[in-house]
Amino acid sequence: MPNYLGALRPFSVGAIQPRGYGLPYGNPRYAAALQRSNMMAGLVFPDIPGTPGRDGAMLPASFAPFSFALATGTSSINQTANPQTPFRGQRLSAVVVRNGTSANTTAPLLTQFLVGQKPIVTTATGVALETFNQNAYDTNLLMPPTTPGVIYSMNVNLTTALTTTDTLLALVSIIGSALL
Repeated sequence: MPNYLGALRPFSVGAIQPRGYGLPYGNPRYAAALQRSNMMAGLVFPDIPGTPGRDGAMLPASFAPFSFALATGTSSINQTANPQTPFRGQRLSAVVVRNGTSANTTAPLLTQFLVGQKPIVTTATGVALETFNQNAYDTNLLMPPTTPGVIYSMNVNLTTALTTTDTLLALVSIIGSALL
């Protein structure tokens, strides 16, 4: 049987284990790792015997675009995402599209990021959104697992206001493990 993200034990209770197989499972570190594993992966077993199990996959969830113009100034824009399946975000991905001179001299800041009521961004001044661009290395965030109906909320603002007809567009997505 495959090991679904480490949440399922390879032998059921009472099963005979191969000789020498119990050693790593007696290790307290390994036991602690099993306890911390993604509990959502335990849902891959079927609810009703004889029916197909649910599939686990890496899937995206997206926020509506953050669109800045002259009228926006440096005010925060709030967007929400509502995944429709059990979901655990693992990587934030942001693409920033600039148009104009003042757009090239400002930076979008991620000032608040909530998963349900749990804060993910923990600094009052915010984090540069482009820290999470698609080419960024080792910028994974381990977000709490959620069920359908839990809202992901994000606030983004600019360091300086745009001028004339300049625009800035920020597209933000979350890649994470989910159940289909």
